[in-house]
Amino acid sequence: MSQFAVVGKVELPEGGTIEEGRKELESEVIPRLKQAPGFVSAIFLAPPQGREGLSVAVYNTKEDADNAKANVQTPPNIKPISFEVREVAASA
Repeated sequence: MSQFAVVGKVELPEGGTIEEGRKELESEVIPRLKQAPGFVSAIFLAPPQGREGLSVAVYNTKEDADNAKANVQTPPNIKPISFEVREVAASA
């Protein structure tokens, strides 16, 4: 059975640090993700420059990923850019 991922792009707050971002992820975002039906795993990528953050959250089914995408809640200081569902082709 295929897994599906929600791939997200967000604009991070100007002047924010990676450490501040980690704290927000650990206190707000990750606990909420772990409660979502079908949640498997997630990674969050800091930008090498600029303010565009990336995330990949994996779910057991397309329905779970679609529901997660429809219910994305970013923290107030994070601006959503885009979220899309993609099939996981492979993982290691």
